[in-house]
Amino acid sequence: MHLRRVVAAAVALFALLSTSRARAWQEAHQVGDDVEVRVESDGTASVRHLLKWGVAHGPLRWIDLIGVDPSVDLAPEVAIEGDRGRTWSAHTVRLAPGPLGEGIVRIAVDDPRALMRGTFTFEVRWRVDLVAGGVLVKDGGTWRLSFGSPPAADGFEGAKTTFDFPAAPDAPRPIRPDTGLVDDGVVASVRREGDRDQLELVRPHVGRSESVRWTVRVDAHALSRVPGPASPAVAEIRTAPEPDRVRGVSLLALLAALGGALGTLVWRKARSFDAACGAYGGVARGLLPGPVALRAAVAGAALAGAVGLQTADEALGAAVLVALAVLAAAIRAPRLGRPARGPGRWLMLRPDDAFLPRDAATEVRGPPGWAVPVALALVSLAAVVARRFSAEGPWLVLLDSAPLVALAATGRRSQLPPHGARDAVPWLLPSFRRLRAIDALRAVPWARVAAEGAAFDELRLLVLPRVAIPGLLGIEVALAWGTTPVGWAPTPEILVRFLEGSAAAALVSTLMSTVLSKVAPSARPSPGRRPDERVVRLSPSASSPSSVVALVRALAHELTDRRAASPAEATRTALERRSLRPLPAPPRPFGAGAPTC
Repeated sequence: MHLRRVVAAAVALFALLSTSRARAWQEAHQVGDDVEVRVESDGTASVRHLLKWGVAHGPLRWIDLIGVDPSVDLAPEVAIEGDRGRTWSAHTVRLAPGPLGEGIVRIAVDDPRALMRGTFTFEVRWRVDLVAGGVLVKDGGTWRLSFGSPPAADGFEGAKTTFDFPAAPDAPRPIRPDTGLVDDGVVASVRREGDRDQLELVRPHVGRSESVRWTVRVDAHALSRVPGPASPAVAEIRTAPEPDRVRGVSLLALLAALGGALGTLVWRKARSFDAACGAYGGVARGLLPGPVALRAAVAGAALAGAVGLQTADEALGAAVLVALAVLAAAIRAPRLGRPARGPGRWLMLRPDDAFLPRDAATEVRGPPGWAVPVALALVSLAAVVARRFSAEGPWLVLLDSAPLVALAATGRRSQLPPHGARDAVPWLLPSFRRLRAIDALRAVPWARVAAEGAAFDELRLLVLPRVAIPGLLGIEVALAWGTTPVGWAPTPEILVRFLEGSAAAALVSTLMSTVLSKVAPSARPSPGRRPDERVVRLSPSASSPSSVVALVRALAHELTDRRAASPAEATRTALERRSLRPLPAPPRPFGAGAPTC
């Protein structure tokens, strides 16, 4: 009974907590924008801005207008109208300028609980001197008005802007800002009533964070009280503002540092990979043709140019330059010939001599171990900083880090062919330790030497049962290397060597017709190193050392001389009655393996 009460209390507490979290969830979007600009003959204008917001789940506490000029004279009170004609109030608050210096005006709702669900229209009013703000300038015998509303918080359909001018002989017309020609592609309508001319412009769709901007040509008679072009006031307005040289120099320095850093990384990675390829008689190649210095310069300049275009809102050009930087940073596998291997001898080695570290001359110098975490931390920090400037900033940082992925994924050791026996050490050493720990087996390193005093060029493991059946020469564990689209991959192999016509040959033949027919259906005895020697090649079910050890242990168990090992088993002479442990099926070959017999 107490357990039921505890469960009921826990369910009630969970429901209460989940309800409180659900109440904290809010969803509101901008769904419309309507601007009315009434321009007077002296160049001043009164603006009535209607912002429509749809609230799916409130309360809606405030909305922000970004990019409001500081010279705008805002009305402190804002009227809010609901779907059914009910009204509420709000007030405007000027916030500190944003990261890019833009003005931010917050419309704070006086009663947020009233705006829980529905569509609400915010009526914001302000006055502005168009001439003093530099948006109304003289253009020959006419005036040019460039007006833009604050960026939209969300994408919506149908943004309308209405300009109301004093009557003039020529009606106001929308024009293209670059050529000054009448823009016939704009949805526009002109109404000339009494002493006023009204121009209504409609933008069918407005994207998120997009500002609706219009350029209108106005007859000079409509603005008769505005000072002429010879007036000092107009001359001062037409003077271009002093550019922010500090910001420009800082941006150029940042771009130069970014491009130089990437170019240095590309150059060092390519030189390191080229040195590793020299040990094989080849030369490193990039996805883009050309010397290393040129590819490094192209990668750095492309990334710097991409970031510069992103600051200018040129997303397409920036993406193209980032792709060019990735291509310049990527490295292809070298073209190397594989010379024929001459004769040699196979010798047993001590483990200390066989399992030495890899040759440093064939290693690709990669970044230190701390480089990858530091790079991830820097990219994350840059994404957080970019979020303060733009909502798309983190995604742009991730896009710009694509050349680093190309550096890390190409120019690796896997793109080089196996060099001698050292590449087999990391795989053979765990297998050797496991096989040596089995009391019934003897395992030693088995190496091939081409000439007297030369280093061994291939390493295997030679395994034999303590009491081997007559004719068994050994069970060898080797690696066969095959080519793949991305580099070289090893495939483990097990080679059973025996003398032709011996007891081991008869036992192997029996095993191939019974158990091994399921493990390796295509396995057939092939000639070995001597005329009377035969070899059967097998593959484990997986490429792990544990699978290889299991298969070798099973083969050694079956190739043990039972009579010499245990007299109690001497009566078991019929091989077909032996209880053989089933062996797993081998995997499909991954590449064209080099012959290892």
